[in-house]
Amino acid sequence: MKKRYYSPELKEQAVRLSYQRENIKELADELGLEVQRIYKWRKAAKTTISPKPEKAIPDDTLEVKRLRKALREKELELEILKKAVHIFSKNDGKSMDL
Repeated sequence: MKKRYYSPELKEQAVRLSYQRENIKELADELGLEVQRIYKWRKAAKTTISPKPEKAIPDDTLEVKRLRKALREKELELEILKKAVHIFSKNDGKSMDL
């Protein structure tokens, strides 16, 4: 049995039409194809389209993340110092000597 060759344009068109039509069997008959072949092409088209190239993270984004982390640390330090000042000010200038 001779292996048939289908052009990429035909495959793309068949896949596109298969998503537009409700009855894939009728489409396969119109195009002179087997139904399973269309499903195979649809599956292949999904796998080639699905993986999206990862975008490189700009250096600015990394810098913003680093600065936000540093800001959180400084805010925490400030909060701790405010609590310490409040605790020490409760003594109203009284000596801590026992």
